[in-house]
Amino acid sequence: MRYFLITDPDFYPNVPTMGGVYRLHCFANDEGSDVMPVPRVLGVDHEGILYIGKATAFTDRVINLKKAISPEFRGTSHICGRRYKNPHYQSFGERFPASRLCVSFEPTSTPEKSEREALIAYVMRFGELPPLNRQG
Repeated sequence: MRYFLITDPDFYPNVPTMGGVYRLHCFANDEGSDVMPVPRVLGVDHEGILYIGKATAFTDRVINLKKAISPEFRGTSHICGRRYKNPHYQSFGERFPASRLCVSFEPTSTPEKSEREALIAYVMRFGELPPLNRQG
């Protein structure tokens, strides 16, 4: 799987123009060689998925995600960013620093269906949704 660091100045040219499913991860270190595993209820997610989302066009949706997570940005254009920066979960941002967050893309012509399938598969495997997806 290929990961794109959201703070990379060359991030935008690497974002596919089509739509599909995207996943937010965090690199384990500043070198960006491996993603950080995430402990879950039924095991460890070695893909380190923090959020699963869908987009009809990756460029628009993932740019909103990048802005919403950015410490300088005050907008609420993406629910994942609002959850990430929620003051009640300050330790989340400390454990998964914005400077190491990255995105992977899965282009598909059926983003909504593919997202639903990805979320169901995640819950079946780990017993819960990714930490930044809606829990209820």
